[in-house]
Amino acid sequence: MERYIKKTLRTYVGSILKNNTKNDRLRIFVLFPPRTWVPWTWRSVELQGRQQQHVTTIITMLSTQRTRFLLAAGFLAAAAAEASDEPPIAIPSDTELQFSADPYADQDKLGMIKAGLSNLAAIRYEATSFSSANTGYTGVYGDFCVYDARLNYVEDPSLYPTIDDMMLTSDHCGEHTYTLPLAEVVAAVSSHDINVGQTNPPVDGLLFHLGHSGAGVVSNALATFESALVVPEHPAITDALFACDHIHNRHESADCSSSLQKKLVEDVINLATRSSDASITHAYIKFNADSTAYISMARELIPNAPWTFHYRDSDTTLAKSTQAKRNSCVFKRRQPSSHLAEKAILLGLDLDGMSQEDLCALYLSTLFEVAINEYENSETGMLVPYEKLVEAGFITDVVLPYLGLQAEIDADPAMVSANVETTLTTKSNTRGVPGNKVQQWNANDEVVHISDKVRAASALFLGNTMEAFERM
Repeated sequence: MERYIKKTLRTYVGSILKNNTKNDRLRIFVLFPPRTWVPWTWRSVELQGRQQQHVTTIITMLSTQRTRFLLAAGFLAAAAAEASDEPPIAIPSDTELQFSADPYADQDKLGMIKAGLSNLAAIRYEATSFSSANTGYTGVYGDFCVYDARLNYVEDPSLYPTIDDMMLTSDHCGEHTYTLPLAEVVAAVSSHDINVGQTNPPVDGLLFHLGHSGAGVVSNALATFESALVVPEHPAITDALFACDHIHNRHESADCSSSLQKKLVEDVINLATRSSDASITHAYIKFNADSTAYISMARELIPNAPWTFHYRDSDTTLAKSTQAKRNSCVFKRRQPSSHLAEKAILLGLDLDGMSQEDLCALYLSTLFEVAINEYENSETGMLVPYEKLVEAGFITDVVLPYLGLQAEIDADPAMVSANVETTLTTKSNTRGVPGNKVQQWNANDEVVHISDKVRAASALFLGNTMEAFERM
């Protein structure tokens, strides 16, 4: 279904771009389903300049806007108009849309969240949500729906490398997501948990990485433990960490209180790692690559959690990061982290004028630098080079004990070794594979083409950084 929807989107958006002769501004409208008291509504994604050149880029932008909940239901009601500010067609009726009835329509939505039936899917905030004039964050909403947050334990973890992949299996997330004020949800859940004596499992590990560097292998290995809740690349955590930078980039506003943003991140992490299962004694968070820019913020909130940073040689990392459908780093032209923006200014670079290879190399260099600074200044953390992961016993004897699982390893070392071996021979990112099938994988057989442009950009922006890593 997801592949069918993406194909439909590709054809639809492609026809719009072909007819867009001006290339100055294009607004795509997408119809969102009703959520609690919110009726059917149109939302738009505005595309500027180069953003209009790639259909894949636009589809990815739509997905990050959480439209995939609507799209996963198998229905696309979208329209676009060049330089238009109004949706071009009326909202169809429920009968025309043919969505299934919500099986939880009569249940209390807060009650579902408190019971652990409905889980956090995404967050949304406004330009003034973290204004320094506020005593708490305001105008922040959470999207909740029914999905199995432990699907990566119940089934093969390689099939569900991110929370998004788990949500895509849920019809409820596709058709009946509920939107609630996040502060109200947090207060209600906190009160409920205190009253019933429920506590979250401690966060015993934070996994940061550059992308395509083996963090997924460790995440999958962690997910095989019955005592572990692994939260891989939750979009709400990513959006919370990026909130102030997003507001600065999108709304050109510097009025974003770091303390209010940190409160949001803390609340989102608490909701994402919440569990009433007494057998779960560890929680682990695998962040997406972009979140590496915010290591210091995450560690300030969870200072006692061991953390790892996964990386590989710069040429290969950059080559994979600039491949088609993987090159999300190009979005940093318009949405750079503060670290990337400051480095561009320091070097006198215009992000808009940089090639894809140079832009992505500069972006990756900031992630390297943030990780190095945190490692050196805090004297904590474990740097995990990609090559080490395939060495016999490294994950079982070094990484997993560091992340607090020695007791579980000692209880059944043969089973743990077998599970780790399975993760090492299974491709951890199977999205896009027909039927979502498990794929066998051998790191030694992987061949990555490295172009001259990639080599030049890597040497220019990543060479000194990699040398610093090698000296550590």
